[in-house]
Amino acid sequence: MKRNLNPRQTRTLRALMNNSQMRENLDGIAGCSNSPELIRGLRCRGLEIPCERVERFDRDGNACYPGLYQLTLEDKAIVRDWLK
Repeated sequence: MKRNLNPRQTRTLRALMNNSQMRENLDGIAGCSNSPELIRGLRCRGLEIPCERVERFDRDGNACYPGLYQLTLEDKAIVRDWLK
């Protein structure tokens, strides 16, 4: 069953089908400034979309832990069906 996806969701899912994506990258890809909320909406549609917290360093050299989103194999099967 195809889900009605908006353009932001479609761009996000196409990017995630290709590679894991950092939160900041998804903002630019989706065209929004709150990709965690966009991911939350996709999770409500039944996707898992795990988020791994990865260590990075901000411009001041302080450790921070932004999210790295990826689709599970099951998610990819669902998304392939949605994007047909």
